[in-house]
Amino acid sequence: MRVLALIQKAERLKKLKAEQRARSRRRQFNTRPSTEKKGGVLDLFEWLSPKLYRPEHFRVYAGKLELAVGAELRVVFAAPPQHGKTEITLHGLVWMIRKHPGKRHAYITYNQSRARRMAKKFRRLLANAGIVTAGTLENVELPNFGQVLFTSIDGGITGEPVDGVALIDDPYKNRKEADSARRREIVLESYREAIETRVHPGASIMVLATRWHPDDLSGTLISEGWEEINLPAIANDNSDPNGRELGQPLFPKMWPLEALEKKRAKVLDFTFDALYQGRPRPKGGKVFKEVFYYSKLPTKFRGAYGVDLAFTAKTQSDWSICLELWVDAVETKDGEPIFYIKHVDRAQVEAPSFTLTLKARHVARKAWRMLWRASGPEVGSAQFIRKQQIPLLVQQPPGDKLVSATDVAAAWNDGRVLMPDPDEFPEEWDEWGHAFIAIIQNFTGTGKEKDDDVDALGNAHKALMSGSARTRALIIPRRED
Repeated sequence: MRVLALIQKAERLKKLKAEQRARSRRRQFNTRPSTEKKGGVLDLFEWLSPKLYRPEHFRVYAGKLELAVGAELRVVFAAPPQHGKTEITLHGLVWMIRKHPGKRHAYITYNQSRARRMAKKFRRLLANAGIVTAGTLENVELPNFGQVLFTSIDGGITGEPVDGVALIDDPYKNRKEADSARRREIVLESYREAIETRVHPGASIMVLATRWHPDDLSGTLISEGWEEINLPAIANDNSDPNGRELGQPLFPKMWPLEALEKKRAKVLDFTFDALYQGRPRPKGGKVFKEVFYYSKLPTKFRGAYGVDLAFTAKTQSDWSICLELWVDAVETKDGEPIFYIKHVDRAQVEAPSFTLTLKARHVARKAWRMLWRASGPEVGSAQFIRKQQIPLLVQQPPGDKLVSATDVAAAWNDGRVLMPDPDEFPEEWDEWGHAFIAIIQNFTGTGKEKDDDVDALGNAHKALMSGSARTRALIIPRRED
């Protein structure tokens, strides 16, 4: 009991000191002149979050937040991930509440779960600023009858008028959603019918979003004349909003150029352009670039099989593929794993007829995973194969063909997925190499070309890179095959 009492006393003292510090900061901020230089959004950010970098790289956007109430702005804002876009937005909302009490605002994001997380963070900021709140996480009630509604893009703000600012922060959860024409249509309908109609004259609307697709909500609104503020991670022209020179990073204290270039090397070009440069572009270019080769295999390795199975054996049908992929258990490239395409079984047969091939591969490497990312009617073929004592794992694809191939394509383009050298392994190229590389290098992700080998490669890579596969896959010395 005595120990418990001491712990409770320590907690009370800790809370008292925190309250004293908060009062001190409030007095300090409230004595500053209310000017852009002394008392703007950036000053409030520094005051409320002293452990974070002052986001000078968002000065242009912060200026728009300061003007939002009453200015009827229509702004689309894009910035790279992990650069503080949501943080500056929430701090800006606190600034508006202090500057314009009694206004009603809305914060809208891709789902209600994220909206609630942001509401919790926002209420902590308000408490540190000395503002008492009531209500729920969905509807934060403020003094003078003000409020902030936290909701999802699907929920809209019907019945909740906005006379301050409506902030739409990432209406799409990921590229899969943004690539879906139906999902883009739903988001646009929700904006038109359940958000735009509730915003009063004088109130502003700001959309903050990763630009995955040219025809996303941001692209549609920009085409209608909305102001666009795009802050790319690396300045790419002479019209940069911050006045940066070509090639300069946006937030060098946190993300220097070297770190951004490492990020670029690990993803596809159009992914980096969308996520970090705010410039989406349509799919259609070659996804897998230069081929890198190995002249010898590693002596210690892990491995897995990637599988993609066909439905019919007609000449025009898909192929059944089983790809054997190794990963070096010792050597890496800049700390990232190196993969070796050891062998590819290719046959234009139906899935059940390919069972003997899968059986032989499983018997040869019983500890290795055999993964097929399949859906719908394909699952029935997998059930038949498992009945033959083949432990074929089946997972739902993460998205379309391009989404499924993204991780392994990034590793390929970084020179970490190696093909056998044609001079050292001519028999492999005669058997499967030429056909395999033709499919790989013609893949664009549009869904209009053959992609069976791409799927199998992506499945093998997924099997090796998943957490459970890392711990379960057997590391063994190479035997002479």
